[in-house]
Amino acid sequence: MFRANPKLKNVFILGFLLSLHLAFTSYVNSSYLSTFFAEKNVSLIYILGSITSVLLLSLIPRTLKRTGEYKFLLWSSMSSTTSLLLLSLLKTSFGIIPVFVFYFALNNLIIFALDELLEIYSKNSSTGSLRGLYLTVVNLAWVISQTLSGRVLSEFSFSIVYLIAFIIMVIFFLVAFFKLKNTADPKYDNAVAWQSFKKFFTNKNLARAYKINFLLQFFYAWMVIYTPIYLYSHLGFDWKEIGVIFTVMLLPFVLIQFPLGKYSDKIGERKMLMFGFLTASFATLTLFFINTREVWIWALVLFFTRIGAAIIEVMSDVYFFKHIERENDEFISIYRNTGPFSYILAPLVAFITFGFLPNFSFIFLILGAFMLYGIYLSSTIKKSDA
Repeated sequence: MFRANPKLKNVFILGFLLSLHLAFTSYVNSSYLSTFFAEKNVSLIYILGSITSVLLLSLIPRTLKRTGEYKFLLWSSMSSTTSLLLLSLLKTSFGIIPVFVFYFALNNLIIFALDELLEIYSKNSSTGSLRGLYLTVVNLAWVISQTLSGRVLSEFSFSIVYLIAFIIMVIFFLVAFFKLKNTADPKYDNAVAWQSFKKFFTNKNLARAYKINFLLQFFYAWMVIYTPIYLYSHLGFDWKEIGVIFTVMLLPFVLIQFPLGKYSDKIGERKMLMFGFLTASFATLTLFFINTREVWIWALVLFFTRIGAAIIEVMSDVYFFKHIERENDEFISIYRNTGPFSYILAPLVAFITFGFLPNFSFIFLILGAFMLYGIYLSSTIKKSDA
């Protein structure tokens, strides 16, 4: 895999560094924002950041033809690095909103850029193995970060967390600058945005992959924004305990995604996606009934939610990338806009429903029920398409 193209190893390193910084910030962003804004208004900031992400992602095909993959990655990573530095220094709510919105949007651009590099260097025959290994590497970073971020927050302020993330992204930029020079760009498609969307969604396999990935990203958005707030503000866990819970929770992404990627190349994705949605849904519904403040109970049940999510994540990516060509950069940008779209819809649904919910724990009941749809959606995949 790496012998065929040595630069592929550098993409894996960049993916690890990006995830290392994201893991430091993602699960504390909502709590950080809630120190300046009411919990209900935090949702609105995420919605604004997500709308910005969608707009920027729609401009990517045109931007790539002008700048190329290498310059695009350097620009987006440098901008993200600057935003992190500002988040570590700013103390006023007025300044935090635009910087956070810009930072949130840039993360989606960098994720897209790394996806594009993987597609350039990969071969269709090894899609499952490649994607499974890549997801294992990047999720290892999430596990490592969770073991550290809880300890950092128990001793220091949010500013230190963003400063550490800033240092990681400086390293990211330097690796990209020195190791990815002379990256050969594919011949990008010339289709305009509306033509790309039409072509994408008239393809049943791509449309189905989009819906599956959207459900997963909605699950992530809901969990990432509201679980830390619930554990910290409503159940009274401290950040060191939350760090332990999240470390255990994320282990499935490291333990099972590479084997599953290899497995998918042989049997397809349909049954595994159905099982993944079933597991994620019922484990999330179980959270609604847990009222006790026990680290091991929350760690265990959240662990099972992520077993389901880890299965869905790798199988969704494998299914999607099996059905596109390397030059279909506009298809990747459409597929990856499920992330920002989910961060629009999830906070919007939460913003509306918070006024009607008897208590905060109902967020898990709503999310678990929502994920049940994924079982049916996965069952519509034909064996010949997987």
